[in-house]
Amino acid sequence: MLHITNGESVTATFRQVRFPGIYLAWNDVLHDGPVPQTETLHELSDIRAQALAEFGCGDPEKLRASFATRDRTLENFRQHQDVVLWFEHDLYDQLQLLQLLDWFKQQDLGAVNLHLIQINAYPGVRPFYGLGQLSGPQLARLFPTRKRVTQEQKSIANEVWLAFRSADPGALLAISAQEHPEMPFLAAALVRFLEEYPSTTNGLARTELQVLQAAASGKRKKQEIYMQSSKQEDVPWGDSSIYLRLDWLAAGPNPALVETSKNEFSITDAGRQLLEGKADWIKMQGHVNRWLGGVHLSGEQAQWRWDTEKKTLVTA
Repeated sequence: MLHITNGESVTATFRQVRFPGIYLAWNDVLHDGPVPQTETLHELSDIRAQALAEFGCGDPEKLRASFATRDRTLENFRQHQDVVLWFEHDLYDQLQLLQLLDWFKQQDLGAVNLHLIQINAYPGVRPFYGLGQLSGPQLARLFPTRKRVTQEQKSIANEVWLAFRSADPGALLAISAQEHPEMPFLAAALVRFLEEYPSTTNGLARTELQVLQAAASGKRKKQEIYMQSSKQEDVPWGDSSIYLRLDWLAAGPNPALVETSKNEFSITDAGRQLLEGKADWIKMQGHVNRWLGGVHLSGEQAQWRWDTEKKTLVTA
């Protein structure tokens, strides 16, 4: 049996209780950096390894080697009788699930049984953020709830994964307004992703806005800023993604934050102007260079922005 899940916290729990099978952590923050169209999984993995290295997540060659090992384990799925996908409802997991379901749609499963466990709550665990909170016995109790992956789920994933990696976000925007009973957590996750486009109000992505608001409220340490920002999320993001955006805000010719001492930050006058809607982050920086899935925002202005009031993308 092959168990595929989001990261090391869950696979570590599997190991602690000697859960039967082989464990594979997908380990990719697909809402950070480029996820363009490629011919093969290996090509995309190389792009992702380079992007994560540039974000400070590790040595590029070691990341490539790690992704290569991961991909080989996936490609050897026919060595197992059963493959079980374990994922939760947040953006991080839903994007990984899309990638995997799309990949399995291209494969001949033969006699392999492909099952899915996806949840947004667990009895007695409040607040519930993810599978990493659960103990070995709690994970074991989820196992009988697994359901066979349907053709419809694979078809939905194929359509959405293609839209996510497109250079034009129009199709993804349209899909985010649709409800799919077979993928009940997908629409909300996609909207949360679209909120990372620069705002029409001040050029800030939602996460950047929350980071600035946390700093303006008096939080100074990185961890404090992260925790305060997380309070505005139904499902908190990983700290590395928040710290990445914190670094972006503290860079450039007109930084919105300034590092006053090691791992401590303070909001600048420019940052306060952004929060008051009196300035635009992209204009302050003089350019934008940001990937969102397959969309590369570049140049003097963002080609697409998020209208918070209308909850839609608009062109520049």
